[in-house]
Amino acid sequence: MHHKTKGIYLYVEGDSMPSPSPFQPLTTNAPEPTASSAVILEEAAVDPAAALTNSSFDARSSTALLNSLAVVLCAGVGVGLGICLSKLHASADVLAWVNLPGALFVRALRCLVVPLVFCSMTVSIAEVILLQKTNVLSWRTAGVFFATSFSATLQGMLVALVFRSVFVPGDVGGTVVTPASSSEPLIALNCSNGRFLQPLFNGLLACVAANASVAAAQFQLVDVHHALTSSAGASSLQSLSLSDQVIAIVNVMVTDNIFNALANGSLLSIIVFALPLGVAVAKADGESVLLPLLRQIRNALLLLINAVLRATPVAVLFLVASAIVDYGTNAGHFAAGIGYLVLAFLCGVVCHVCVALPLLLFVCTRIQPFAYLRQLLPAYVFAFGCASSMVTLPVAATVVYQTRHVSPGFAQLVLSLGTPTNTNAAGLYYPLMTIFLATMAREALSVPQLVVLLCVSWLGSVSTAPVPNAALVMLMTVWKTVVPSTPLPPAFVYVVAVDFLLDRICTVVNVNGNMVATRILAAKYETQDTRNE
Repeated sequence: MHHKTKGIYLYVEGDSMPSPSPFQPLTTNAPEPTASSAVILEEAAVDPAAALTNSSFDARSSTALLNSLAVVLCAGVGVGLGICLSKLHASADVLAWVNLPGALFVRALRCLVVPLVFCSMTVSIAEVILLQKTNVLSWRTAGVFFATSFSATLQGMLVALVFRSVFVPGDVGGTVVTPASSSEPLIALNCSNGRFLQPLFNGLLACVAANASVAAAQFQLVDVHHALTSSAGASSLQSLSLSDQVIAIVNVMVTDNIFNALANGSLLSIIVFALPLGVAVAKADGESVLLPLLRQIRNALLLLINAVLRATPVAVLFLVASAIVDYGTNAGHFAAGIGYLVLAFLCGVVCHVCVALPLLLFVCTRIQPFAYLRQLLPAYVFAFGCASSMVTLPVAATVVYQTRHVSPGFAQLVLSLGTPTNTNAAGLYYPLMTIFLATMAREALSVPQLVVLLCVSWLGSVSTAPVPNAALVMLMTVWKTVVPSTPLPPAFVYVVAVDFLLDRICTVVNVNGNMVATRILAAKYETQDTRNE
């Protein structure tokens, strides 16, 4: 026999489990959901079943494939251009123009990511609080999300520390070469008129630079006679007691000036401030005006970031070319660096997806985990094709429902909540990429910095937007939070060049984590409440 439910045909054998009840909207005390009250970025209502068969999958997959091919092609062209510029000993002016498009791309992302994190985190927390008022969700849901995200973050840290010895800067003729921007100290000379000394085109020096951040006003400090010694304060962080280190981390978390934290990109301070603000927004008396405003700002920032990310292929070309010139390396080393990075990330993904989450699923539900995961294959394929957890949401809800262990309303609710707040891949991504960048820049991370990285990575896993390339954007803020005194190293180009592949894998990991969490929560809630109603 067959049961017809909103276009989905489920064939059930006589001795198998009964088919799920027809789709019913989730009954809560809140008003019926509309396009403006969705947990994630608002889109037109979509029938989950239709999402599996309509032509949007082909269109999204084709566009994503073309973008990925463009990134690969431009990365190859960038390697060739960088080698040519190195062999031809291009002038500083030519190199500056080659570096400009990539630098503008990174600056644009830095401009947008901090307000996006603030708005996304505040909106997510407020909507979680509003959903909890329906008594459908509780701390048990938060505990499952915490377990999956924190385990991913721990695995990301362990994999990064294991592979740290493999991540080394390029070498030419046996001599390790690092960019001057990360190995030589820079100084700026301040004049009495408040401006800074800057060389002119005719070779003269004049006090014309408006501030010390102008590249032409920065000079390399070379200790010719080795008369300078390292400051004793450079190792003061390591000499602090455990109490001092914990207090220092807490002081970073609780900022005394949120606007200063936003200006400096202090992710830990921003997220800790957004948590109580989201609670306050949800519990404010009367009709909330601030929540729709923050939601619209978040959506507008997502649109701007998507517009900037369309220039990724061109930016990759110039970023790769500039990095090749800076490192004085060759195409073989560049490919090797990317290969080690991808290998390390895949090791973390396999540990999390094939070991940690199946074990958690078995402990919580006592079911065969891989039998359940096999039924989710269509969602994995769709997620890899579109590279967006948000776009995959209706497909994931349908696939989870068709396992006949979760009702459609419960699947839609938990997946909608988990899509923006339970991104397991971010927990793997941020520690690995940050330690990779630090190693390439010869920046030794201390124990307190590793603790901060662990906290920031976990918090980032609950505040990363569920859209393509979001982790790449967030990584710059994570770096500035963990290593505020060091600029983003040129090795960032390695991450940009391979992000077209890692981003798709991240989407699959995120969708998998949310579907596993949904099954765990269904075993705790639906067997006792929902299925008895």
